[in-house]
Order: sequence, then C-alpha cells, then structure tokens
Amino acid sequence: MSNVSGHFTQRQRLKPLNALDKNDLEYLYSQSEMQQLNPRTLITAEHESLIYLLEGEVSVLSGGFVTEKFNHLDQRALSPLFNASLDQDSAVFTSHGTIVLVDKNLFEGLYSQAQAASLKHVEAGLTRSENELFDSLLNAFMQKKLDLPVLPEAALKVRQVINSPEVGSNEIVEIIQSDPVLSARLVRVANSSLYGTWREIKTVRDAVRRLGIETTKNLSFSLSVKQLFSANTSLIKKAIQKIHNESTTVAAIAYVITLNQAKHLDPEQALLSGLIQNLGVIPILKYIDAHPSMMQSAQMLGISIEHLKLPVSTLMFKEWNFDPEFIEIVENASNWQRDTGEQSDYCDIVIAARLLYLDSIGELPVERLSKVPVISKLRLTEHDADGQYFMDRAEQKIAEMNKLLHTV
Repeated sequence: MSNVSGHFTQRQRLKPLNALDKNDLEYLYSQSEMQQLNPRTLITAEHESLIYLLEGEVSVLSGGFVTEKFNHLDQRALSPLFNASLDQDSAVFTSHGTIVLVDKNLFEGLYSQAQAASLKHVEAGLTRSENELFDSLLNAFMQKKLDLPVLPEAALKVRQVINSPEVGSNEIVEIIQSDPVLSARLVRVANSSLYGTWREIKTVRDAVRRLGIETTKNLSFSLSVKQLFSANTSLIKKAIQKIHNESTTVAAIAYVITLNQAKHLDPEQALLSGLIQNLGVIPILKYIDAHPSMMQSAQMLGISIEHLKLPVSTLMFKEWNFDPEFIEIVENASNWQRDTGEQSDYCDIVIAARLLYLDSIGELPVERLSKVPVISKLRLTEHDADGQYFMDRAEQKIAEMNKLLHTV
C-alpha cells in the first residue's frame, strides 16, 4: 500500500480511528491507501478495509437504492463510508473525490493494544484483592469471554432496517408484532400523555402511526433495555438494580431537557443515549456474578468497573452496530467541564442530565451547577442557580417517562 499524505486535518478527526494515539495513528495511515476517483466511479464495500471519504460528494447504496448522500464537509464523512447495519454495499461518486482505505485488522489490533496498555496503568494504587479482580476482568475482556448482553431480535432488527428506503411502516409493524412484550409496551407508551391524544389506540400499527418511524426506532430499543438488568447473587443484583434506576432517571431527564431546551435534537435519541451510558457495566457485573468467589465486598466493584466500562461498551456497541457517537457519550458522561464551543449535542444532554440527577440525590460532583459549560449552554439555570426551576416544571414528564421505562 502507498503512504497517505495530505488531508491531514480531516484524517485526525476520523472515527473511531481518532481513539489511537499520535504514533499509532501515523503508523496506521502509513499502511493505508489513498485513491483519487472520478465522477460516476462505483466502489464497493470491502470486508478487510475501513473506507473514508476525504474529499468530494458521494451517494451510498444498499441493494441498488440510495440510502445516503453527503460530502466531505458533513459530519457523516467522519465515520466509515459504509454502514454495515444498513447493508450498504456500494457508493457512487457524484464529483471528483478522494478516499482512504484503512486496514481494519491493523486498526483493531492497535486499538486493542492501546486499551490493554491503558488499563494496565490502572493497577497502580489498587489493593491486592482489587488487583486480582481487575486482572481477571481484564483477561476476560481481552479474551472476549465477557458475555455481551443480547437484546430481543425485534428491537435490533427495527434499528437495523429503519433507514432502508425499501422498508415501510408495514414491515416495521410486522417486526414489532413478532415480539409480544415489545408490542404491548409500545402501545402503552403511545397511549401515555407524553405522546397520546384523547383517542385510545390498541394496535401496534396505530402506535407506529402515532409515534412515527424514527421515534419507533429509538423507543423499540429503549423499551427493550430493561431485561438486561438481571443477576443471581444478592450483591450483584443490588448493584445492577441501582444502575438501572440511575440510568432510567438520567434517560428521562435527558428526554425532557431535549424536549424543552434542545429542540434541534431528537428527544427519543436523547432518551436512548441516557439509557446506554452505563450498559457497559452489565457484562462486567454478570462476569462477577458467574464467579462469586471473586467478590468479597461491594467496595471491590467500583474502580475495576469504572476503568473497564469504556472498552467493554466499545465492544458491545460494535456488536450491535451502534454509531461511534455512542462511544463518545460513554467516554464523556462524567466530563463535567466538557465544552465543545458548538451547538449542544447528545453528549451534552447526558452530562447535564447526570448532573441534575446527582444533584437531586445530594451527590453533586461540582461546586456550582451554573458554572458548568453544558448547563449554561442548555440554559438550565437561567431562572435560578441550581436548576430547581427547570426540574420542578419537568417533574411530571420525567416521572411519567421513568415509569414507562420501568413497566414490564
């Protein structure tokens, strides 16, 4: 492969390649290939490569149908050209363009090494018992022996096919109806005061019609998350229940923040973002649950889980074909001083929701809410210094969404 030069700024921002350090990234690009392409050039997805658009405009196809059209200036260009979850298999250039082909196996190897190296640094300062637990979890992670959560097929399938132009509402209804539990929950949500009107609906078809396709996609996944929070031993069961309660409350707050303070974003996407930011903890807790002799006290959970959560989340979201932005949310969920200087995004929403939740239980990790960049950006303290005005006004909607997420 030829060395890649030029387009330096764009290459530093490509996701998830930008998770590598400078030296690894330079080496990765030295082993990559850059191609100059003419208009109407057709390229196909390659299993061994991650392909990125560096310059030009392109239409991406699935089964011969256009699923996306974007250029190198769009945010979409920071992610790989082909999205496996949408079965995208080819692309046509509508202008002169440039692409870079990155060796997928080389990237994954460099990323795994970087994760292992960073995790090894965590052991400094841990007790002997904590080190033993941490090493066991780390080895299980590196050997891919952590059981990843399995969501219902219907929820995953809805998310995978929803953006295909060949899939209409009839197909979506059929997928949801294959899961009776999901069907019942979706109808219940559609009849709630958050979405409902005076007329009660009783069918999945009417629920999808009322909610809309995009809302159905995110809610189908969100309403299926509850079943992941289970365990056998009492200690782990208590820890998982605590995480579930926190996640649903943060998700409900994120939903209402978006509804009222960030109308350029999708409330259901914010809801899902709030729910998933702690899901990486579940495989870790279930591993400990299956090896109870490793767990001597609740105090041994904290540090190991905190430092393994991000790499396990990365592994899990990759398995589910989630967008890279969800990894950014997990990575920055506790970055209280995050300030991109740009319009608020879903990561900002989750950080703000977590802070409002922690404040409500008396565990605020910052001195003053009003000094936090995302809080100011979302105008959550424009009426007072602690956000209580917003929380009081949002209380009913937060409670209702929280209840829906807990409903069996």
